[in-house]
Amino acid sequence: MKFSEYWMSKRKISIEDLFLIKYLGNIEISPDQKKCVFTVKIVNREKNKYNSHLWILDLTTKDYYQFTHGDVFDRSPIWSRDGQKIFFIRTKDEDTQIWCINAFGGEAYKVSNLPEGHISELSISNNNRIVFSFRPKDIQWTKEYIEKRKNNNLSNPPRIINRIYYRLDGVGFLDNYQKIWILEPENGKAWQVTEGEFDDYSPVLSNDGSRIFFLSNRSHDPENLPFLIDLWMINLEDNKLQKIKTFEGYKNFLSISPDDKLLCFVGYKSNEDPWVPKNNKLWLINLSNHEIVCLTDRLDRNIGNSTLSDIKDFLSLKPKWSKDGKFIYFLVSDSGNCNLYRVNIDSKELENLTNSKIDIFSYDISQDFQIVSISTVSLPNELFFIRENKLGKITNLNNWIDDILLCSVEEVFFNSFDGKEIQGWIMKPPDFNPTRKYPLVLYIHGGPHAQYGNTFFHEFQVIASQNIIVFYTNPRGSMGREEDFASIIRGDWGNIDYKDIMAGIEFVCKFSFVDRDNLGIIGGSYGGYLTNWTIAHTNLFKCAVTDRSVVDLVSMASTTDLPFMENGYWQGNFWNQIDKLWNQSPLKYAQNINTPLMIIHSEGDLRCPISQAEQLYTVLKRLKKEVLFVRYPLETNHSMSRNGPPDLRIDRLKRILEWFKKWLLTKTD
Repeated sequence: MKFSEYWMSKRKISIEDLFLIKYLGNIEISPDQKKCVFTVKIVNREKNKYNSHLWILDLTTKDYYQFTHGDVFDRSPIWSRDGQKIFFIRTKDEDTQIWCINAFGGEAYKVSNLPEGHISELSISNNNRIVFSFRPKDIQWTKEYIEKRKNNNLSNPPRIINRIYYRLDGVGFLDNYQKIWILEPENGKAWQVTEGEFDDYSPVLSNDGSRIFFLSNRSHDPENLPFLIDLWMINLEDNKLQKIKTFEGYKNFLSISPDDKLLCFVGYKSNEDPWVPKNNKLWLINLSNHEIVCLTDRLDRNIGNSTLSDIKDFLSLKPKWSKDGKFIYFLVSDSGNCNLYRVNIDSKELENLTNSKIDIFSYDISQDFQIVSISTVSLPNELFFIRENKLGKITNLNNWIDDILLCSVEEVFFNSFDGKEIQGWIMKPPDFNPTRKYPLVLYIHGGPHAQYGNTFFHEFQVIASQNIIVFYTNPRGSMGREEDFASIIRGDWGNIDYKDIMAGIEFVCKFSFVDRDNLGIIGGSYGGYLTNWTIAHTNLFKCAVTDRSVVDLVSMASTTDLPFMENGYWQGNFWNQIDKLWNQSPLKYAQNINTPLMIIHSEGDLRCPISQAEQLYTVLKRLKKEVLFVRYPLETNHSMSRNGPPDLRIDRLKRILEWFKKWLLTKTD
């Protein structure tokens, strides 16, 4: 086929292609290393929701097939130690329980009968006991009691709040503390192991099933001393609780060695506000003498996946041990990429196993190979083998992309106002003509301590396909670089970060194909903050979109689900020392905004409450500025663009595209 015929056989990407994306999740290799189970999330267009199912990959033949079916949401699969069964968390008809399915097929069946609540972090021992985290709902807010009140024409009762952190975006009200539980799947017996008014998390069973290790802040004031997280152990023979002394700081993702002698975890030393950006390290603790060693002290990069995308969920990615206990495998975010590393626990020698321009979502390891879920700028998500540091593609679940004429992406680097090198990407329309001029839209990522990267972004592809250049960058404050690169904007948003993005605009506007008189800007969360700040300090942009944004740091500090600490990330407080917060708030400068602005926000957003949008909208309307407020209903939250109701995600993209077309395409098309 000639290139012209090949080009003509493809089509541009569409907003509705969102319905076609398959989202690959957790990966678990069977004990005999012959099979691999993984999850695939899809859009159920008919019911306007998401379903997730288990899939099986035969590691001998490389065949793969769907293993569970139905109107369910399956996640977090783990194998029984003999490889005969797979346990997983299933939500069906709004009931979430632990289920089991025979590894050779058959019908899945429920093995727990827990009250309503949130289940997470499954871990299994050699005797197939399962330990997990569980946060039950308050009985007054279960479906049964809500229905009873409705049938009896009674109002819902008040909520009695006595904690600072009493709700969480995407979860809702935290009625009870999260505790560690044990399940015996053979008989369905389950019981709570930990007690007290503390949240316990990251449980792991020793392989012999005799001990549980977990993390918890059990200090006298966990809410104001959040860094006092300790490692705890329960001996299941006598149920005695023992604290294993570690350093002050944040810790997560416990993982135990095959011989039960060592534990590793991810975290960093700190006695500060958790908002303060730090690069996670990998730590090793000897369970016999409690000696702690940092295995990655020479790696000034963040352990974990910091890359943002609209086609993936945030997964629990604990480090994984080699079968012989000599190596630990983990992910590292570095300059827009997320690669798989391993470290020798004796020599502390690090090895980058992939070293590519990729975004690894999840992974598992065997003695001879690794399996990873990878996205690139032109690939939504597929499974790959790693053998002898070479990648080989296995699955083709997102083969719909083969019919798409994708927008090309070029990674670029430019110098900011002070010479600091900043990373960015230029995405061009599929039928790009270098002799014409195109409008450009600048995207600013949220966080701020996250990164854009070499991963697939459906929204970017959609916008660029409409003859608009999309430019996105990692200004200072982003993760994926040295720790100082992120921490330099601590409590000082709208300064160096603003200068970095404006340097990016100056850089990209030097290209002859960019129409510098036809620029748009958009960002979400912190990216929305910086969008608001930018249009309040320059009239360079013809239009803007601010999504789930921060507008007023003074009110944000006390109304977010993660309230600010006094003199923590931000100087001062939100009651009688507000100068810093107010001076850094875009609302203070709203009278300077002349750029036509579309405000997008969700009523169910607990991270950046909708009052942020309401304040900005009201001010701009009073000032008779060009502004439009798109207000999404209560069933949406801060992550609506990633995992909100499918129809509303489609609606959001259509409105954004129409806004850019209205203000940017009138000159050129």
